[in-house]
Formats: sequence, C-alpha cells, structure tokens
Amino acid sequence: MSDNAYQTNKVTVMLAGAGHEVVYYQMQPPLLADQRFMISGHAAQWSMFETNLNNLRPDLVIVQTDIAPDPDTLIRALQKISAWSGIAIVVLPLAHKDFQGAFGKVDTVRGIFVAPVNWTEIVQAAYGAAITARAKLNQAAPMQQNVSGFSPGGASAYITGTKRIAVLSHAGGAGCSTIAENLAYELSVRLSVKTLLVSMGLPPAAAPHLRLRYLPNLTEYFDRPGKATFQAAIQRRENLEVLLAPESSLDYMRILENSNHGTGEGSINGMLIDSEDGRYASIVMDVPSSEDLWMAHSIIFANYALIVARPTLADLAAVRHTLSLLLSGLKSEKRLARESIYLVLNQFTDRSGFTPRSFQEELSKTLGWAPPLAAIVPYDPGVPQAQDDGTPPVTRGDEFAKGIRAIVNTLFPSVGNTISSSNEHKSVLRLPKIRFT
Repeated sequence: MSDNAYQTNKVTVMLAGAGHEVVYYQMQPPLLADQRFMISGHAAQWSMFETNLNNLRPDLVIVQTDIAPDPDTLIRALQKISAWSGIAIVVLPLAHKDFQGAFGKVDTVRGIFVAPVNWTEIVQAAYGAAITARAKLNQAAPMQQNVSGFSPGGASAYITGTKRIAVLSHAGGAGCSTIAENLAYELSVRLSVKTLLVSMGLPPAAAPHLRLRYLPNLTEYFDRPGKATFQAAIQRRENLEVLLAPESSLDYMRILENSNHGTGEGSINGMLIDSEDGRYASIVMDVPSSEDLWMAHSIIFANYALIVARPTLADLAAVRHTLSLLLSGLKSEKRLARESIYLVLNQFTDRSGFTPRSFQEELSKTLGWAPPLAAIVPYDPGVPQAQDDGTPPVTRGDEFAKGIRAIVNTLFPSVGNTISSSNEHKSVLRLPKIRFT
C-alpha cells in the first residue's frame, strides 16, 4: 500500500471513559503512537459521548462502560452506530464483568475486555476489528465509499497550573476572536475560573465586543516593562481581566520591532511571561493571523492551541498551514505536543461543504494526522448581533453556548464535571459560581 493510500485509510477512533485521567493518560497514548489511527474526538462525560458520537461518526469507538449512566443506555447508543457501519470495543470494570454477555449480543461490539487491561493490546485488537469490518463492508458494497458524512470519575473542581491557550487561525473571518473572547468570558464570569484574555489583533477585537476602551492598553507595559505597568494596562469586564494590544499602528509596530531583539523583558514573550504570576488559572490569547512576532511569541508561550476553522476549502488549507507551523515550522524545543493541539470547527451547518469527519480526513491525507475536535460550533446569525450590542454571545444563544462549553469540557475536565452535575438541576445560562484559583 502506498503512503498516500495508507494515510487516507486511517481508522478514525473516538475515545470515551469515565474521567480525564482514563481517556487522556491511559487510552490516548498508544493510539497517538500508532499511525494507523486518527483520533477524531474524546468524551469524559456521558453528555459529551452522545454529542460527539453523533457529530463525528467514527469508524471505531473504544469506550469504558463507566461513562454511561447504566449498561442498557450504553448498549442502545452502541446499536445506533450501525447507521454508519461503526464498530465498538468495550472495556468493563471488574464489578460489571457479568454484563459481557449483554454487550456480546450487540452487533456493533467487536471486542469486550475486563479491567485491568493493557491498552496497547486493546489498540491492536481494535485495529484488526476495524480492518475486518471495513473489508466486509467493501465486499458487500464494492462501489460504496468507506467515508460517510461526517480525575477518574471524580467531580473535583480544582485546577492546577495555568492553561496558556493560543486561539489562532490563518483564515480571516474564521471566528478566532469570537471563540477566544467567549471562552475567556465563560471561564471567568460564568464559571469563576480566574482568567486573563489577551486580545492581540490590530485593532484588538475585544474592545468593541466587550465594551472596553482602547486605553489603557499594552503600550503602558511596553513603555515601562514591569509588574506595576502590567497591572495598569489591565481592563475588566465583570470578573474577566483583559489586556488589549495598541490600537495605534505605530505603537503596534514599535512593539514588534522591540521584540526582534529577543524573548526577554520588553518583548511580547516577556510580557506573557510576566502575566503568569500565579494569579490566573487560564490565559487565553486571541492570536492575530498575521505571521509575525505577536503570533510566534504567543505560540512559544502557549501550552495549548485551539485552531479555529470554518468547514470550507479555504479554511482547510489554512489549517494545514497552521499545523505545519506548529509541528515543524518552529524549533523543536518550541513546538507544542500533538496532544495539546485541538480543532474548533466554527459556523457549521448542515449545508457546509465539509462534515466534521471529512474535514479531519482531508487534513490527515496531507499531514498523516489531524487534531481532535474540541468543539463543533453551529452557525448562529445572532452572534454578530450580540457582539454589536457589546454582549458576549455565549450569554444569548444556547447552541453557541454548548459549543463554548464543549471547549471548556476538553481543556478543563474537572470544571466540566462540575458543569455536568449542576446541569441536572440548572439551565445552561444559570450556573452556580464556584471560585477557582
């Protein structure tokens, strides 16, 4: 099989288990190391499992049954994946081993394992099952395309370390600023996660969207670098703290020029380092699409990247470029790990040129890999209207809010567990405030 054929026949897989630790640190590593697979998404809660399964339609689901409210509910969900010829591998906790027979009767289940398990062995068995299923499908319908449309269990709400999130896109109008601003607002104002938003565009988009003034801004800091002027540059929208890039083109370019001399004090990277003083659980950077030091220093500082794209051919090309930059365009010591890079598919509709699955597969054809989807955010004409009113769209539209909440669930799983529990009694727009530091 040629390299290109190998790349285009990767098995798409969704990972699901009871808690972030299981999914990301036990299930995911052997799959990341295996080039035969493409991880299309994750689920650490039942609500995420149902949503991601329907949106992503993976070839293969590897699921730990603890994620489901009960075995019968999971069985019904796994029966539905036959609609796109999907198959499943099921991992049972020892206490539920008596359910092996019930899961064995499900047509889509091709393997059942009882904990404790060796995840590398499961990956090998899963690949064999997926290829066998694909071969049978090809035999039954030779002209049919294989690609269709599209803290373990704990509810602890403490965050350790600072999430430094670069929200970026090389495609203008993809909604990068919208995602960054609403993610920061959701975390800080509605979930009480101490957050700093750094709006780096020229002019900074957060000023009109959040009804902020253009002064003070980061000119204050770069004129006299230090903690005091850093604090003087901060503006606030409710509990959210915001740093704005200068509105003046001359000041903006002067900062770029000064940053050419290195990454220390007085540079963009130096400013970002000064921001990480232990006060914030999250620093969200709205990174401009221009490939200059505002972007480069943000990527150097980040420990997570959210690539925002619309489901269009132009944005697909832009994502390829962004991934090439993140994975090979920087010095090796400055590159983000693959498991820290996520895709946000924005402004999605049923009429979009790409489904979430086909968008990922097109990326994989070129790069041999595609980032998992952190969220699929539907098109909502109310978003620009809310922004024109100076109101964060996350407070107005339920569907848009669900997309932002999916990003929170991916990057802040302990917060997501708290959200899931609270949503049993409260609506999306009325969450209890819990203080995170």
